[in-house]
Amino acid sequence: MKKRLIFTAFTVLGVFLLLRTPLMAQSAGTKDKEEAAKEAERAERETERAERATSVIVAPDVKMLRGTQLPHDFKYNYVWSSGSSSDRNTRLTLSKHFMGEVTSKTGTFNIEEGVKKIRLSISGSVRSGKIEVEVYLPGKKELKKLTIDNSADIEWSQSLEVKEGDKKYYGDWTYVINVQKAEGGYELSLSTY
Repeated sequence: MKKRLIFTAFTVLGVFLLLRTPLMAQSAGTKDKEEAAKEAERAERETERAERATSVIVAPDVKMLRGTQLPHDFKYNYVWSSGSSSDRNTRLTLSKHFMGEVTSKTGTFNIEEGVKKIRLSISGSVRSGKIEVEVYLPGKKELKKLTIDNSADIEWSQSLEVKEGDKKYYGDWTYVINVQKAEGGYELSLSTY
C-alpha cells in the first residue's frame, strides 16, 4: 500500500513537470505580451476609477400624498457620469416594495441633447392588487403604460436610438406610479448613452 502511494505521488509529480516544461519554454517569448496586457488592464482600471470619482448621486425631492411614509427598503437614485456628450451616461432607477398600500407618485427626469441611445425597462411582481407604471416623452406623449398584477410577473425593456436632428426625446420626461392595494414591487430603470 505504501509503495503504491509513493508511486502515485511520483507519477503526479512527473506529469506536472512534463506539463510545466513547455510552458516555461513558451513564457520567455511572451513576456512583452504579458506586460502589455497588464499595462492595458491597469489603464482600464485607472479609467474606471476616474469615472467613479466624477460620478454624482443626487436624491431629488420626493413628493408624496399626505399620510404616506417611505419604508426602509425604498430606493431612489439618479446617477450621472460627467464627460463629453459621446461618452455621457445617465441612469435613473426607481424601485419599491409595497404591503397593501394605496399611493401615487409623479416625477420627471431630463434627457439632455447629445444623447444617442435610451434604454427603458420596467419589471415587477405582485401577489395582490396592482401597480400601474406610465412613462411619457417630453410634451406628455405616452411612451409606455404597464399594469403589474398577479396574473404574471413583468419584465419589459425598450431601446431607442436617437437619430441626428430628432429632438422629440430631449427634455423633461414624466413617470407616473399608481399603486392600488399592491402586495409586491416594481422597478423602473432608464439609461442614456
